[in-house]
Amino acid sequence: MTKKNNQNLKLPTMNLPWVDSPFFEQIFSQSKLDSETKKLVKQFANEGYVIIDDLGIENIAETTEKIVKNLTPIYGEKGKVASAWIYHDRIQDAWTFNQDVKKIATVPKIINLLKILYQREPIPFQTLNFRFGTQQSTHSDSIHFSSVPARFMCGVWVALEDIDANNGPLHYYPGSHKLPIFDLNDLGITGSYQNKPYDTYHIYQEFLQSLIEQNGLKKVELYLKKGQALIWAANLLHGGSLVLDKDRTRYSQVTHYYFSDSMYYIPLLSDPFLHRVHFKEVRNIITGKIVNHIYNGEKIEVHPEEYEVERLKYQLLQFQSELEKLRPLALQSQDELSVLKPQLQTVQEELEKIRSQMYNYQTELELLKPQKQLVEAELERLRTKLEASQTKSDELEILKYQLQKELEQFSSQIKTATTE
Repeated sequence: MTKKNNQNLKLPTMNLPWVDSPFFEQIFSQSKLDSETKKLVKQFANEGYVIIDDLGIENIAETTEKIVKNLTPIYGEKGKVASAWIYHDRIQDAWTFNQDVKKIATVPKIINLLKILYQREPIPFQTLNFRFGTQQSTHSDSIHFSSVPARFMCGVWVALEDIDANNGPLHYYPGSHKLPIFDLNDLGITGSYQNKPYDTYHIYQEFLQSLIEQNGLKKVELYLKKGQALIWAANLLHGGSLVLDKDRTRYSQVTHYYFSDSMYYIPLLSDPFLHRVHFKEVRNIITGKIVNHIYNGEKIEVHPEEYEVERLKYQLLQFQSELEKLRPLALQSQDELSVLKPQLQTVQEELEKIRSQMYNYQTELELLKPQKQLVEAELERLRTKLEASQTKSDELEILKYQLQKELEQFSSQIKTATTE
């Protein structure tokens, strides 16, 4: 096919971001974007991320410093402020009470670039503000935030201070966004039946590590200056690197974006083919309004609270089933307990006898203590006397020896005198 014919080819319309389309190269070649924007789009399509040096906010340093200053007093707490949640060193949805956080989440330059990358209206729906590096394991946002059609979600990470190798930089795997989107069902796990959302998450994490090794993916750490930003695709594998300098902060802000004309749900807690989908209630940070769920142009009514009710019903059934299993065991235990009761009573009676004997022995011991002291004193006296007697005996033996020697000497002298 000639280049001219290729350009005239009518490409099918797909429910995919154009950067993820199998026809991206043809669409891209026909685009009329300026050269700088084309460079960004091309990199995003190939690598799954782009770095933005200028957010287009005047006095960005002042804005970032104000965010840090205003949020620092509430870090370390746990609870709710307005509609925001504080989880120690992470604040979710600070945009609801902090206008500077909202300013970064809705900055026009990012919104406009996302429109180009996804060809749909961006919907910022969540902010996360961090004080320290998260050291979070490698993951894909597609397990936490997904959409129908798929891949219409992304994240923007903004450095609120300089980030280097020592204060826990973000890491990512370029090109990993092109991998298939995996959920718990692919690992043989029914996600919607978990008692807690992260019961089986470690299996997913281990799977990703195997996936990285199998595909020879290379990890890159992100070192940014204050005010720079990273935009990444939903399925790009990323996480937080180790914090090497524990005395340093790593203030940063993440904003997650969905896109219009989609449905929004949490795959980690869903099993669509069992009609169990954990739909999200999405509020557009720009307008403050709840976003409609749209399927192929049609508005769909969803009720997230119904899912939670169904989940609790299932848990109740699980508990009831477990109770039915345990009831025969409990009855058997009761029967065994009835048999053991007489034995237990005998043992208790024997124990009481032993306890009584022990008390008597202790009483006798107390009575014998004075006698023991007298015996020990007499023994000590006799020992001293014996030692004295032993000393006198030793002296007597020495005297006997000396007398024997003198007697022998005297006898020798008499013998000599007689001879002469």
